[in-house]
Amino acid sequence: MSTTTAPTPPASAPHAPGPQGPAAPAAHPQASDQAAVSAVRRLQPVGFFTGPFRRRTWSELLFLVCTLVTGSVGLAYFFFTIGAGVGFGVTVVGLYVGGALVVGARMWGGLYRAQGRALLGVDVPAPLPFRRGRGFWGGMGRMLGDTAGWRALAFLFLSFVTNLVGAVFSLIFFGYGLGALTYGIWYRWLPLQQATDGTWHRGAQYGPDWFVDTPERIWVQAGAGVLLLLLWPQVQRGFVHVTRLLIVNLLGPTKASLRVADLERARGRTVEDADARLRRIERELHDGTQARLVAVAMQLGEAKEQLAGSPSGDGRDATVNDALGLVTLAHDSTKEALTELREIARGIHPPVLDNGLAAALGTLAARSPVRTVVDVDPAVAEHDALASAIEALAYYTVAELVTNAAKHAHASTVWVLVEPAAAARPPAPGSTEPTRFVRIRVRDDGVGGAAVNLTDPRPGEGSGLAGLVERVRAVDGTLDVTSPVGAGTRVDVLLPTVVPGEN
Repeated sequence: MSTTTAPTPPASAPHAPGPQGPAAPAAHPQASDQAAVSAVRRLQPVGFFTGPFRRRTWSELLFLVCTLVTGSVGLAYFFFTIGAGVGFGVTVVGLYVGGALVVGARMWGGLYRAQGRALLGVDVPAPLPFRRGRGFWGGMGRMLGDTAGWRALAFLFLSFVTNLVGAVFSLIFFGYGLGALTYGIWYRWLPLQQATDGTWHRGAQYGPDWFVDTPERIWVQAGAGVLLLLLWPQVQRGFVHVTRLLIVNLLGPTKASLRVADLERARGRTVEDADARLRRIERELHDGTQARLVAVAMQLGEAKEQLAGSPSGDGRDATVNDALGLVTLAHDSTKEALTELREIARGIHPPVLDNGLAAALGTLAARSPVRTVVDVDPAVAEHDALASAIEALAYYTVAELVTNAAKHAHASTVWVLVEPAAAARPPAPGSTEPTRFVRIRVRDDGVGGAAVNLTDPRPGEGSGLAGLVERVRAVDGTLDVTSPVGAGTRVDVLLPTVVPGEN
C-alpha cells in the first residue's frame, strides 16, 4: 500500500501507553530437575535374582553396545572440533568453522537424548534453541559461546569413557557367566590338553594341572556362571547410571536458561495482557462513556432549542436568557469533551487497527501535520501477519516518529516503509517455526541531530526516543537512529511478528 497526503491541520499524536498492569504469574518449569527425579525413580533397584530376566537389563545392554559405535564417532567429532578450533582459530573464518562445530554438537546431544529415552527410560528435554547474534561478530560470538554445544562436547568425551568401560565389564560378566553356566554342554568340543603327569584332559584349565572335566568341577563352574549372571545386571546398572546422570546434567537445559525462558513467557503474557486491557478500555469508552455523553449532548441540544423558542414576557426574559446561556455553554463543553474522548480512545487503540496495519498507517498519514508517504509490503499488510500487540506497537512507534519529525525536526516530508525483515531466530521453547521480523523505516528531511538518551532522559533531549527504545526492547526488538545534523533523520525499527514467549 502506498499513500501520499498533503499537509493537514495538526492533530494530537497518540502516545503508546506502556503496559502498567501486573505481570502474569510466571510458571516455573523446572524441566531439568524433573528429568533428574524421573531418572532416579527409574533407577529403582531390581531384585537380585530377577535382574537377568528384566527387559530393562537387556535394553541397557543394547544401549552400551550401540554407544560403542556412536561413542567412537562422537569422540572423533570431539577431537576434530578441538583440533579445528585451535588450528583454524588463527583466522576469522576458522573461528566461524570452530563455532559451527560447537553448535553442531547439539545434534549429538539430540541423538543421545533419543537413545536414553528409548533404551534407558530417561526423558530429558532439549536445551533452549540456539539464537544467532546480529552482525558478523555477534554471530561468531554466539556460536563460540554456545553453552549447550560445549556441554554436548563434554558429554561426548566423558560418556565414551564410561560407556566403553561399562560395555567391557557388562559383556565380560554376561559372556563368562553364560559360558560357565552352559559349560557342561559344550566343553566336550574343546581340544585335548596334556597335564604335566602325561594324562590328557578335555576342558577349561585353571592353574597348573587343574582341569574342569569332572562332574563336581562342572557343577562348580555352572554355579559360578549363575553368580556372574546375577551380578551382571547390578554391575551394568552402575555404569549406566553414570551415563544417565551425564545425560540429565549435560544434555538438558540449565536452570538459568529455563529461568530466562520462563521470564520471556511471563513478559510475553504481560505484553499481550496490556494490549487486551487497552482494547477493553477503548471499547468501554466508546460503548459506555462516549455513548452517554452523546445522549447528554442531545438532551442539552433539545433543551437549548426549547429555551430559544420559549415565549418572553412577565419578567422571565432575563431568567430564560441566563438558562439558555448556561445550556449553550454546557452543550458546547459536552461536544468538546466528546472530541477529546474520541482522541483519547483513538490513542489507546485506534479502531482502524482492526482493519490492519496498512489501513491504520494510511489513516495516520492522512491526519499527519506533514506530508507523509506510507509504503507497506503486502506480506505485512495481510490479515494476521502480525500479532495484535506487535501491530499496535508498530502503529504507535510510527505515530511517535511522525510527530517528532513534525514538531522537532521541522520536516516537510516523512517516508514510512514497512517490510518483512530477513533476520530470523530459532524457535522459542515449544515452537517449531522460527520467529520472523518486520522492519519499519521512518525517514524525514528535517534538521537532523536526533539522539537517544537512555541514561538520563530529559524532556526535549531524546526522552521520546528513549521511551520508544524501551517499548521496542520489551518485545526483543531493536531501534537504531541515524541523524546527522542537517541531513534528516532515519529510524530503523526491527520487531518480531509475534510476542516473544507466546509463539
